[in-house]
Parts: sequence; structure tokens; C-alpha cells
Amino acid sequence: MQENTTNLRIYGPQMPAAIERLHNLEEKVVAELPIERGEINIGKYDYIYHWEKAPTPEPLLTLIEYIDDIFTGLPTRYSITTEGYHSRRLTAELDRRGSHTTFSFVRIHGPSISKALRAIEKVVEDVETTSTIQSLKSSVLVGEQDYAFEWDHYPTVDEIHNLLASIDKLVEPTGALYKTSTLKNVYRTEKVIDDHTSDNLMAFL
Repeated sequence: MQENTTNLRIYGPQMPAAIERLHNLEEKVVAELPIERGEINIGKYDYIYHWEKAPTPEPLLTLIEYIDDIFTGLPTRYSITTEGYHSRRLTAELDRRGSHTTFSFVRIHGPSISKALRAIEKVVEDVETTSTIQSLKSSVLVGEQDYAFEWDHYPTVDEIHNLLASIDKLVEPTGALYKTSTLKNVYRTEKVIDDHTSDNLMAFL
């Protein structure tokens, strides 16, 4: 996969209508965002946007909002992955002595991914009284996952259940679907965004 692309997997029914709407959206996103072109793809992904350079969070989230809007009224679902997310960032390897960490990852199928991301940002507050999640280390992601929660220990089944209950409560009104996976022994390298975005907007590689 080329770098500096945002790649969509589309799940039917009504895939042809969804792809046509993405094609019709191309003129708008090329005019308003630093995107060179969009294209229908045959392969791992169904539709690809090519950025002029690696996108920062603001235009990327704007693109997701546009896609959410044009999919309104369709039964179609989609997931999104961005490659080459490297510009204007500092690389910082954290906790090297404790480099094996446990994360609960969230993968979202939209629409509405943008609303679901905003909802998930409130999950830590919702479960904060349990003192099981390090709230400063919940992060919006790019790549194969959309969000991550870092645990300060390996969670119990009850703790995972409480996390899922909070995600359910906050994400359900958005109409998005989600899947979680909790993995231990994950080596963490944090890519900290070096711009005017919030401190918790990071990418884990």
C-alpha cells in the first residue's frame, strides 16, 4: 500500500450506491482538503484517497465527517485506515523498561465513525472511578485500529465487561458498530503529534 493514503473497506448492501457517493464527493474533498484524488480500487480496499502529504488529524477527521454524512440513509458500513501518518510528529519511545503493555483496541465501522470517536473519548471519564484505566493514555489511532485504552495491569473479565458497557452506552446513539480486542505484551512506540492538536491524540505503531 502506498503511503499517504486513506483506505476504505465498504460492507454491503448497497455497495454500488456507496461507491458512487464517494466518487461524487471527490470534487469537494479535493477542493477543500489537501487530497490529490480519490479512486475506486480493486484489491484489499474498495476506495482510496491520496493525500498530498501525510495528513494531520484535523483534515483526516474532516474527511471522516464528510464520508459519514454521505453514507446517511444507506445500510452500508465502512471502516477506514490511513497509511503514511508521519508528518509533523515527534517519535518518543516511552516506558522502555516496561515495554510490554496491555491495550484494549477498538475498531469502528461507520457511519458514524466521527461521532463514535467523540463518544469514546468520554469512556474514560465514565469508568474513571474504577481506577483501572490510565486516562491520559487513551488515544485516537490511525491504522488498523481506531482507538486504544492502555491498562496499568492485565484486566479481569469484570473490568473488560465494565469497559464494554461504557463503550456500548456512549457509542450506541451514534449508530456506529464496533469491535474490541484486548492484547497483552504489546510493545509500545508512541508517535506524538507535534502540532496544535490535543495531547491525547496519538498514533500507536
